[in-house]
Amino acid sequence: MGVAAPIIGNEINFVNIDFSFNAKKIEKNFFPRGLRLFNDVQLQGYALNNYPKDKLISIGHNKNFPQGSKILITPGTGLGLSILNNEKPIATEAGHLNIPNISDEIQNLLENFKKENKRIATFEDLLSGKGISYIYSFLSQENDNNYSNEDILNNAADDAFCAETKKILIKIFAIFAQYTALITGSTGGVYLAGSLSESLLKDNDFLEFRNIFEESKKMDKLLSKIPVFLIKEKDLGFMGALEVYKNEII
Repeated sequence: MGVAAPIIGNEINFVNIDFSFNAKKIEKNFFPRGLRLFNDVQLQGYALNNYPKDKLISIGHNKNFPQGSKILITPGTGLGLSILNNEKPIATEAGHLNIPNISDEIQNLLENFKKENKRIATFEDLLSGKGISYIYSFLSQENDNNYSNEDILNNAADDAFCAETKKILIKIFAIFAQYTALITGSTGGVYLAGSLSESLLKDNDFLEFRNIFEESKKMDKLLSKIPVFLIKEKDLGFMGALEVYKNEII
């Protein structure tokens, strides 16, 4: 079972909603043959082991599939990241890292968030469904706009605030991918999945994302060699669960 929460002991406490359960009680009542729990993005990470290469969408000039660790980033309701090392995914809570002062254009947004919430914004606060509406409301000064998150991302050509919201999201996304790629040494590639990745990154956004991802005075050569792929797969978690079953249970 994949759950959107850290797996620590038997008491599973979700981060983004007020919900918890006891793993042993669930196992006793519903899974008499045994239960294994995984962080949801960790479970999705297993799918990378045998994901069809021809279904990967290249972001930038990826020419091969180098060896090394990989990372899977899945923004959506929250922001998940797992590290795949020697075919074993490791769950992280990297989405809860604080956003640094990326640029002057984003600094006002971060200062406003801190003023309203009495804390520094994390990457998940802005690179998620709730972040889309927050950024748009901040830019437009409309707290009760009628746009859905999908509307905001799809109306960039017709609405200046939608366009700026998308621009900020792509920048934060690319910086998060860059930071985590450098931290984990993911020379095997950065893989982007989840509903927000697919909605945010269209063909004409790939170059902008790639340029921001590689922007580093010291590490640009390394970053330029790291492939970045978009995965448009609705059942990545089920594919990961099948990999666990085939390779670790049978």
